[in-house]
Amino acid sequence: MKRNSHRIGVFVFSLVTCAMLMLGLTPPANAGVKVAGDDTTYLKIGGLLQVHGAIAKDGAPTGNDPGMEFYLRRMRLMVYGQLNDKVNYFIETDSPRLGLKGNHSMNMFIQDAYMELNLHKAIQIDVGMLLTPFSHHGMQGATSLLGLDYHGGMIKYPSGSTKVWRDYGIMIRGMLSKMFEYRIAIMNGVHGNKDPKTYGTNTIDTDPRNAKDLPRVTTRFTFNFLDPEGGPGVGGMFYDGLYIKKTDDGIVSTKKVLSVGTSFDWQHNLNIQYKPTSVDGTTEAPLARSIDKSDDYFAVAGDLFWDIPLGAKKIMSLNGQINGYYYNHGDRSKGLSYYDMVGNKSNFTGYGVASELGFRYSAYTVLASFDWFDSTDAITSDTGDFMSISGGFNYWMFAQGFNIKAQLGGTKAGGSDEWGVAGTLQAQLLF
Repeated sequence: MKRNSHRIGVFVFSLVTCAMLMLGLTPPANAGVKVAGDDTTYLKIGGLLQVHGAIAKDGAPTGNDPGMEFYLRRMRLMVYGQLNDKVNYFIETDSPRLGLKGNHSMNMFIQDAYMELNLHKAIQIDVGMLLTPFSHHGMQGATSLLGLDYHGGMIKYPSGSTKVWRDYGIMIRGMLSKMFEYRIAIMNGVHGNKDPKTYGTNTIDTDPRNAKDLPRVTTRFTFNFLDPEGGPGVGGMFYDGLYIKKTDDGIVSTKKVLSVGTSFDWQHNLNIQYKPTSVDGTTEAPLARSIDKSDDYFAVAGDLFWDIPLGAKKIMSLNGQINGYYYNHGDRSKGLSYYDMVGNKSNFTGYGVASELGFRYSAYTVLASFDWFDSTDAITSDTGDFMSISGGFNYWMFAQGFNIKAQLGGTKAGGSDEWGVAGTLQAQLLF
């Protein structure tokens, strides 16, 4: 008990220290520093740094003491700009969770890389490594989240189909009117028939999904009742969790948004079911078994998003969203699906909700979030289930440029009665 109290004390001390340091900070430059060009042709370089301090109690009944970590949640370099008023581009790296659990290896990779042809406000064509257009929350940038981080447990793309929710392909998007936005993407998704291995006398593909290598199709349609989201360029590609800026009057809203969206994700023949034994009754190696049946993966989502300023000066706002999901990852009730054979603990068929609600007064926001996923067709009724409840407080000292977020919440998964409890403190710098 004494040891736990000491760790909690250190965490509180760190929180207070960060708050004191904020008083001496100067505002960062606007996101993206122009290094060349004019208003039509330019190159900008930017960066994102998110530093986490976290203390957690494992939800599993292991009796573990709380653990405390300081690490870099995200460290990104961004290059973006315009070749002219018709062609723009965006390239971004990331080095996530650097230092977590003593891991100091530099895991830097390309996270976004695409070019855009802006033909008209109704037609932008994006090609390259793109954020998959599925749900409002799934299309948000990490620089402008309302909460401390993503509701990641609710985004359940097929294993091997994305890199941090990105896929390779082409997307056509645009605003058909101020009120209606569309996004249609044709992407790689899962490539089947890779890494063949031999079991006895049989050579079997370790990943039989999508054997015909048909493309993935993802669509999103949004109806904006008030100010629109979306549009050409980087600012239109990624949604915000709230729209704010710093002024002499304080932190104020830049948009008044109320939107409803629906999304659809599909790829051929990703849900594979194996037969339990071979024809002659002998037991086979798991992935050498004969395929019993297969069907298509698909997912649908619906969302409601709001960012409503209050008062003439827009110094207060109501913020939040509700995203509902359904995923069809096949029948896993017999433990014979492809995902069971490779030990996948995420791709379950079922229903989920990711939600958050906040109230902002100038630079201060209080918020709460609730996530829930109910798996179906699992080995047991609660395998794959997930629930998370949390509350938080944000200080938007310089809006998205510099802010401090604190969050405390609990999660439980897989039918466990034990809750994992975690507190997290984040400092964000965006330039």
